Amino acid sequence: MRSEGECDAFGMAMAEQLGEDDPRVGYRLACFEACVPRTFWNVSSVQVTYNESVFRSVVVRYRKRLKRALRDGYSLLFVGDNGVGKTMFISYLLTQAIKRGFTAYYTTLTMLDADIKRGFRDREADLRLQALLDSDFVAIDEVGKESYKRDGYTASQFESFLKRRYDDGEPVLLGSNAAHDDLCKMYGATVESMIDGRYQVVSLEPGDCRRTHKRQMKRAMRFGGK
Repeated sequence: MRSEGECDAFGMAMAEQLGEDDPRVGYRLACFEACVPRTFWNVSSVQVTYNESVFRSVVVRYRKRLKRALRDGYSLLFVGDNGVGKTMFISYLLTQAIKRGFTAYYTTLTMLDADIKRGFRDREADLRLQALLDSDFVAIDEVGKESYKRDGYTASQFESFLKRRYDDGEPVLLGSNAAHDDLCKMYGATVESMIDGRYQVVSLEPGDCRRTHKRQMKRAMRFGGK
C-alpha cells in the first residue's frame, strides 16, 4: 500500500516529465496508487506468448464484460506454477479496468498481512487500506503460501475479506501457486463455498514464461553476441 504522500510525489514527477495535460499522467498515477506491478502497466495481447488460449478464452472475455463482473461480483482464481502468467493476467485486467474508469487495487497476501498489522498502530494507514480494499476490482496474488497454513489470524482476515466482497457482490481476482483443492483444504469450507460459487477457476499450463523474457533481454542487450 502506498501513502497519499507517495502518490502525490509520483503524480508531480509524472506531470513534470510528461506535461500536466498528458493523459498518461492520470493513468500512470492510477496504476501506481493501485500498486499494479510496473512491468505490466502497458500489457497488450501481443505480449502474451504463454497460456495464450486461457488469455483468449477467459481473460479477454472477462475484460469485455467488466461491467457485468462488477455488477454481479463474478471473480477469477488463477492457479499455476511460478512464471505461467498469473500476475500478468491479473494486472492486465486491473489496468483495463482503470482505463475504463473503474477503481482497482493489487496486493499480495504477504503485503496485505503487513498492511493490516500496520493499521493496528496507524489509524490513517488503516483507513487508507480499507478504502483501497473497497475498490471496484481488488486482486490478491500469491495466495496459499506455506507459512499461512500456520497463521490463523491471516487466514481469518483473508476469509473475512472474501466473505465481505462476496456478500456485497464485489469481484476479486486471486492468484495462487496452490491447486484449487489444496486452497480449499488450507482455508476451509467457507472459502471453498465462495470459490465454488462465483469464482471461475483458471488453471494455467506449467512452464515459465520468464524464460521468454530472458531471451528477449539477451537479444535486446546483445549479450553473448555481436
